[in-house]
Amino acid sequence: MTHNYQRILIIGSPGAGKSTLATALARDSQLPLIRLDRLFWQKDQTTITLSQLQEKLVPLLAEERWIIDGNYDSLLPQRLQRADLVIYLKVPRIIAIWRVVKRYFTYRGKSSPGANPDMLDPDFLKYIWHFPQRQGKNVDRILAEATPSFRLIEARNRRQVFQKLALEDTD
Repeated sequence: MTHNYQRILIIGSPGAGKSTLATALARDSQLPLIRLDRLFWQKDQTTITLSQLQEKLVPLLAEERWIIDGNYDSLLPQRLQRADLVIYLKVPRIIAIWRVVKRYFTYRGKSSPGANPDMLDPDFLKYIWHFPQRQGKNVDRILAEATPSFRLIEARNRRQVFQKLALEDTD
């Protein structure tokens, strides 16, 4: 299903379904899964700096096989240099917000599969709402400027991703 891709990058706004898709692809492909949010967020709900995250990321990127989920557009260029497949989830923002609210209530006080589950405030919801016009435009620019050594799949949902990957398998 992953067409022999060895380094898969999954990006998109919070609530886009990156972690859910990454889990499914890791299970199907047996590729090691790296979640940027788990590297960034500490157990006490504080974060490390982006430079510390970059330091943690460098040796992981050097590995031959991985799936990385997480946006962090300031660190995107270095991940693109190593990726052979980039999946950009562009879900409608109302769905992204719904998923984040649902995740908050489902995992509050527990460990969530992706991001910090106890983070739900108006600024975060505004960030998600404005993601397509702000961070999304920046991601689009970074992708356009990147050396095209990777296959890019843009999709609105997980089903579209699997359909596009299945079409590659029939070629």
